[in-house]
Amino acid sequence: MLPTHNTMKRFSLLRCALPLMVLAMSVPALPSCGGAPDSARTAQRHLVRGDYQAASAAADRSIAKHPKDPTSWRVRIRAAMAQGELAVAAQHYLDWKTLRGAHDRKTYRLMAVSTLWQGMQVPAPEIKSRTIALIARYNIEKLASEVRDALGDDSDLVAASAAVALMRSHPAAPHLATELLASSSPRVRAMVITGIAKKIGRKALGDLVPALTDTDPIVRRAVVSAIASWKSKKDSARLMAMAKDDADGQVRSRALRGLLAKGGDGVVPLAQTSLDDAYPGAQLAALALLEKFSEADAIARAKELLGSSHIGLAMRSAIILYKHDGRSQNDVVAQAFASPDWASRSAAMNTAAEVMNKADAMALAKRGLADVHEDVRIAAARLLIRLGETSAGNRALSAALDSNQLGPRLAAATELARQGDDAAIALLGRLARSGSAEQRQAALGAHKAAQVLSDGLVAALGDDNIDVRLAAADALLAR
Repeated sequence: MLPTHNTMKRFSLLRCALPLMVLAMSVPALPSCGGAPDSARTAQRHLVRGDYQAASAAADRSIAKHPKDPTSWRVRIRAAMAQGELAVAAQHYLDWKTLRGAHDRKTYRLMAVSTLWQGMQVPAPEIKSRTIALIARYNIEKLASEVRDALGDDSDLVAASAAVALMRSHPAAPHLATELLASSSPRVRAMVITGIAKKIGRKALGDLVPALTDTDPIVRRAVVSAIASWKSKKDSARLMAMAKDDADGQVRSRALRGLLAKGGDGVVPLAQTSLDDAYPGAQLAALALLEKFSEADAIARAKELLGSSHIGLAMRSAIILYKHDGRSQNDVVAQAFASPDWASRSAAMNTAAEVMNKADAMALAKRGLADVHEDVRIAAARLLIRLGETSAGNRALSAALDSNQLGPRLAAATELARQGDDAAIALLGRLARSGSAEQRQAALGAHKAAQVLSDGLVAALGDDNIDVRLAAADALLAR
């Protein structure tokens, strides 16, 4: 019989020096080092033996003789990380990058993987859970043993993360995951449901159906999303029942969205009824259902909803009508742009290209550039870019790089960085090294979203905050 979560041995924590296994990953056997000088091989032998001070000293001597030897630099960086000198290791990398003239993908990825190992040694369940998710996302096989050990963690959150990660590769994982469906934590129950649905699929339906009546809406949302994700059309009745009867708006909305791919008898009447749902997300999902399964009904209801106080519903209605007859929906856009609510004005910008002719949309974008709220101005810049006026849009985004508000500044930098703008990438790098931990993480997330690399991104692997280091590792491994 498989051991249960409560009886599994709790594995002891190791000190946060890097293990020999992690240090040695991606390092070829010594005879195959090719052109590495003897001094670099000596440094590498110290590293493999775990004598990090000797490895560091030997690497320094080797670099003095062979300043551009990659093996020597990599040993210097690994030795610093092994001794917990993370900021020093990051600076060594930047020195190496400057000398080399370009980033070294092999080295920064090794540093990122080592950062994940560090995350597994932190006692906090939140950090371990996040780290396990990253290890699984990037399939870091070298850290598989750390994830296996986490199956026996005392924290349900950590054990669930490990069980989900190993669902298809460890015999105890499915059993543990099923057991954790009864966890006292709604978050854990939802996590396990999502993992089982993704890894096992509809075969696990019998285990998940009881959770449709879970007392916590977080869990019911997870089950409905799981059922919606399967290709089978056999579950339409379950989704329709949840869309009609569940007390939680998000559950109803997700159930309606799930029916888009499944259909079924009664979908159109359900959509008609759900347009009167108190939850705006459910109304939007209902309108999408009508648009797919009954175009005539969708057009009729869209005409009624153009004047809705819910801006999202009004805008979606405008899109449906513009697709139908090609008439610009200037009135609904003008109403949204006249709102004192900046989010409504931004929505006007975000929708204009889909409901207006180009000339009218251009005129609106120019008005948006003069808005008092920076988020509206950024939305206007994006509209210009969508309309083909890239230079004008980018000028407006560049102006936002000097904003004193982090949100607009990051939004503009991300948009420009995607286009390879050096100033924007440099700004993201600076933001990754300054301000609060939350700001640094946001800047690192922007790196990932824009798929760009900066000195500040790699330097963040030496940050004193583990959350920041994990965010940096995530962005680097995503490249």
